[in-house]
Parts: sequence; structure tokens; C-alpha cells
Amino acid sequence: MVINRPGLGVSLAAIDAARISDASTGAAELRTSAPRRIRLWENAEQIHCSVLGTCASVDDLKRVARKVDVAIDPHASHYRIHGYFVAECTRDTPFARAFHRLMDQRYAGAIRRVARTKDLDGLWALWLELREQGQIAAAYWAFMTHGHVPPAMRTAIYGDVHMLSHLAGASYRRRTIEAVSLRDRLQEAEERARRVEAGLRETLEQRQAEIERLRDANRDLRAALADAGPRSAAPVGDAGRAARQIDKLERALIAARVRARQAEARCKALEARRPQGLSPKPTTTRPDGDPAPGGSPTAAGRAVLYLGGRSGTIDHLRRIAEEHDARFVHHDGGLEDGAQRLDSLLPSVDCVLCPIDCVSHDACLRAKKACKTLGKPFLALRSASQASFRAALRRVAEDGGDAS
Repeated sequence: MVINRPGLGVSLAAIDAARISDASTGAAELRTSAPRRIRLWENAEQIHCSVLGTCASVDDLKRVARKVDVAIDPHASHYRIHGYFVAECTRDTPFARAFHRLMDQRYAGAIRRVARTKDLDGLWALWLELREQGQIAAAYWAFMTHGHVPPAMRTAIYGDVHMLSHLAGASYRRRTIEAVSLRDRLQEAEERARRVEAGLRETLEQRQAEIERLRDANRDLRAALADAGPRSAAPVGDAGRAARQIDKLERALIAARVRARQAEARCKALEARRPQGLSPKPTTTRPDGDPAPGGSPTAAGRAVLYLGGRSGTIDHLRRIAEEHDARFVHHDGGLEDGAQRLDSLLPSVDCVLCPIDCVSHDACLRAKKACKTLGKPFLALRSASQASFRAALRRVAEDGGDAS
């Protein structure tokens, strides 16, 4: 008799026609078959290999072998271990009995469900249900060891499991090929990330060197202009050219700082996307050279935050503050320094001086509100002149700088 085994994914309706011719035979088999369980060594020899390979692992075989005092060569391959115990299960041996008990304990639920199902259609429906749920090992053991399952059905189930093993092998090969391809692509991405990171780091270092060069040149020009002012009668035109050169250098310095911060932001973005395993990117210091915000004053006296003003007078105001034994902290009011730096500076100073004719209104209002919250003096100066600054420092020294 030819057995029409239902294939993978075939519904119950699709196999009804194949069973019609065997309905009377199957019913007779169910009525006459003994209800007892079939021991593993009582089954046909060709199923032992598939039962051990499908329902148990090599570790299971080793565990059962230790229980029955069967020594296993530690250098033996999995294939040799599997083949040896397949032969053991064809006979009534201590290993076969211990293995049978282990499988009965592990798959007790499936065994009970097969035992409760007495009709042929119900058995087929149960096999397809368990197979679709991925419970191949439990269902295979239960169907192969129940006496009321017809031999023709056990043969068809054996064929299903045999073909599933081929599909599993093909799937493993496919996953292996995909894993190798993904590993190669990951290595290429890591190499590209290293090259890009090295380029960005080099660009950042060049920008930092440019900033240092411009800062030194700016400092030298300011010092030369300050020395030449009171002692020489230099033509007004020379002083004008020097002032224009200083302004030009300041604009170049601001542009260099912006480019450096952009390069630093790109480095940080690249670092966030960099795959794990790459060495972390070294940190860089602030290009403006200011001390870390929020730190405690390093000089004696009050710390005064000057908000806004003209860039050409900042050094003079700093010297005036030193004359009054005060620490001078400057924020340009939004030209280059942002609101985040302003918020970080405010807790570390004792008062805020703000020339209303040369500052961003948003920065001024933000500082005034923060000073009110922190309980610190806020003085609005009428102009950004040195005289207004001196008067404000005297007021701070006299009455603590409380705003009227």
C-alpha cells in the first residue's frame, strides 16, 4: 500500500482524500492495537537514529550515560557518541531504559495528549498542530511510542521528520553564509569609520593650531598698540590701521572658533555612530581658553561678570577690575558665547554688570532673571565706557551692588 504522507503546510482538508481509502484499515488498526506504550528498543531499527537526533541532544546522551556508569571517551566526536547510543537503544539495555524514562518525563504533556486521542483524524490533527507549533521533538517521541498509533501513520511522521532535518541543514548553511557576509560588511564599516575619524581629528587639531596662532597675534598687536599709545606720537592713520587689523584678526578668530566647534560636533556625531570595539576619541579642550564654568574663583575679591560690551575695551576693563581687586569674567552677550555658557557662569560670580547700550536684550533679561533667582546683584550700566565700569565697581565695593 502506498502511503500518501501530508507535506509541510498541507491542511487537514488536503489530506482527507488520501485517507479515505485507508479509513477502514485505520479504524481496524485503532481497535485492535494494544493500548500500551511501545518501548524504544521495540521499535523498528530505522527510527532510533532519528529519535535520538530529534528528541535529545548530545549532552542528554552524556547525562544518561553517567547515570548508568557508561564511560565516554572525552575526545570522541558527537557523531561517534550518537552512533554508539543509537546501537544501545536497539536493545533492552540500562542506557535504553534510562533514556526512555528521561524522554517520558520531558515530554509528558504530549504523551498524555496522544493517549487521549483515539480516532485517526484526531491523531493527524494533533500531529499537524504540534508540528506547526514547533513541538517536533515532543510530538515525535509521543507518536512513536504509543501503541494505538497506526504503523502507516508512524511511517508518514518519520518521513516528515526526515525531510525537516534536510530543511534545517539548508537553513543552517544559509544563515552561515549571511553571517559571513555581515561580518565582512561590519569590518568595512569599521575601517571607514576609522578613516573618517582620523581625518576629522586632524582637521580639529589644525583648527586648534590656527586659533592659537590668531590669539597670539591678537595679543601681540594689542600689547604693541597699548605700549605705543601713551609714549609715541604715532600718526592717527597708523593707529586706525592697527585697529582695523585687530578687528580683522578678531573676526578671523571668531570664524576659526566656529569652524573648530563644527568639526568637534562632527567628531562627536561620528563617535556616537561608531561601532563598538573602536578606541574612544580623545577629548578636546574648549578653543576659547576660558576656565571651566561653575568653578570657584581663583583670585581674591569679588567675581564680576561683564555681559556684552565692545570687544576692543575688554582688556582695559579687565585691568580696571584687577586694580579694584576683582576677578573679571566676560560673556559677549550672544555674539559668540551662547546662553548655555551664560547659565553656567552665573552661579560662580558675585554680581553682573550689563551695559544696556551694547548687549543683546535677550541675554540681559536672562541674566537679570537669573540674578533675581540666585539673589545676586544685577547692575545695568548706561554705557559700555570705562568710566561707567569704574563707577559700577565702586558701587559694588561700597554697598554690595544692590540694584535700585
